[in-house]
Amino acid sequence: MNSQTRGHLFPTREQELLLQGALLQGEAALQAWHNWKAEVNWEQELDLGSYRLLPLLYHNLHTLGVEDPAMAKLKGIYRKAWYTNQTLFHTMAGVLRLFHAAEIETMILKGAALTLQYYKNYGLRPMGDFDVLVPAMKRGRAIEVLTRAGWKPMIRSLEELPDSVLDAQCGWNFENSDQCQFDLHWHVLHWYPRSNSDDDFWAGAIPVQVADVSTLALNPTDQLLHVCEHGMVWDPVPTLRWIADAIVLLNESHSEIEWSRLISQAEKRRLTLPLRDTFTYLRDSFGAPIPSHVVMEISNVHVTNVERKYYNTIKTKPALLGHLPRYWYRYLFDREAVRDTNWIQKLAGFPKYFQLVRGKEGLWQLLRWAASRAIVRLGRAVRGADQGLL
Repeated sequence: MNSQTRGHLFPTREQELLLQGALLQGEAALQAWHNWKAEVNWEQELDLGSYRLLPLLYHNLHTLGVEDPAMAKLKGIYRKAWYTNQTLFHTMAGVLRLFHAAEIETMILKGAALTLQYYKNYGLRPMGDFDVLVPAMKRGRAIEVLTRAGWKPMIRSLEELPDSVLDAQCGWNFENSDQCQFDLHWHVLHWYPRSNSDDDFWAGAIPVQVADVSTLALNPTDQLLHVCEHGMVWDPVPTLRWIADAIVLLNESHSEIEWSRLISQAEKRRLTLPLRDTFTYLRDSFGAPIPSHVVMEISNVHVTNVERKYYNTIKTKPALLGHLPRYWYRYLFDREAVRDTNWIQKLAGFPKYFQLVRGKEGLWQLLRWAASRAIVRLGRAVRGADQGLL
């Protein structure tokens, strides 16, 4: 996969050198480290996505016996990540206890699950929050438990989160009085929020322990799917961690991956496009142990035009209309899944959908919002062009 086909989600040369220094072994890792240090003023200018990889870089270099003045600062960054994650895990254990006391099943997702199962070190994967999944049918009960314990939803008040709004989401972010944040999920995947979409994830989950609390996590096959799905969404912070997550997972549990299940899960949830791109990159750039027939089978799965356009909107930086095209194609993507072919009803239903996911009141407010965002972005583009002429 060359730089022309990678898009915005794959690392730059400097970011890839950092990843290689953090993930490869022996001379290859050392050479990447020296090249990266020579090209990047990392102590003064470093994007957040790269900064999050520094604890893993320190651990790998320390294992390789590197002696360098930079190691002292890297060690400090590693120790800070270790402390912050310990605090988050302590808070998460308390949330899990609340849910279990209310007879609500739980599953930990993303960084927490990856830390416990694959990194196996609290300092290697910095976390800004934690993620807990509950069964969709117990979403309301879980929110009641949280609010009674002092957790409040972010962005909107509880009164602004009726079921009609929550049904359009896969989860919501909550915050407590200490400004600790966590994401409550009722669906695993952003791409596929259906009422029964998580049944096989729950059925295939494996037990894990958070402090003295027993909970569940995705099995390695489903975890790999989740890592790749989560990584293929454009974000202002470079999405580099999915690469480290996938490589660490594969190195730790390659023999446990059920490739036939993974292909089936991807096809069922219409995730073959992001999986094709992530698997191709991981094999080409890091020699990931992904069988070639898996990439071929995924690449041969038929995808619709709407599916392709939706994927293109989520993996690239928003343009003049901001995220509006992403919402539009996501709406069409969802309607296509239920075999809705009535275009008049689709057009009429989009304002209501947009109202639910963005809090806009209707069509005219939607149009005013889109126009205002377009004007702002156009102004930024013009100012950028003017600056380029100076």
